[in-house]
Amino acid sequence: MIKIIIRKIIARVRYLRLKFRSPNFIIDLNNFYCGTGCFVSPKNSIVIGSDFYMGIACHLASDAVIGSDVLFASRVSLVGGDHKIDGITGPIRASGRGEFKTITIEDNVWVGHGAIIMAGVYISSGAVVAAGSVVTKDVSGNAVVGGNPARLIRYREV
Repeated sequence: MIKIIIRKIIARVRYLRLKFRSPNFIIDLNNFYCGTGCFVSPKNSIVIGSDFYMGIACHLASDAVIGSDVLFASRVSLVGGDHKIDGITGPIRASGRGEFKTITIEDNVWVGHGAIIMAGVYISSGAVVAAGSVVTKDVSGNAVVGGNPARLIRYREV
């Protein structure tokens, strides 16, 4: 019982630290867990449902809407708003940013260690993203994807 109380206190402190730095970070605190060293970009809007688990050193730097019962292993990144690269008359850093697109992750999704999810991707309910994957395209429901770029491996069985 004491372990549960301590875990909830730690989760609340980590949430408050993230919320203080990122006012657009909105989360249902029911069964929320956040590992150490996580970062939420202050310029992005991130909304997360209940029963959310985020391992150590996750990096949320894209607008995102995340459902309930979602698991992020350690070092998962949500990335968006890449630099434009088509202009060759000046330095890339001066070329500006692209359009910001929202990442959507539905309920009951598991994202493995070190996965990177790019801006604008839609991950449907029940999907699994394998460790180390780079997700550049939408993922259908109950699909298991992996690789760089992530490709369909199989579908989860009922």
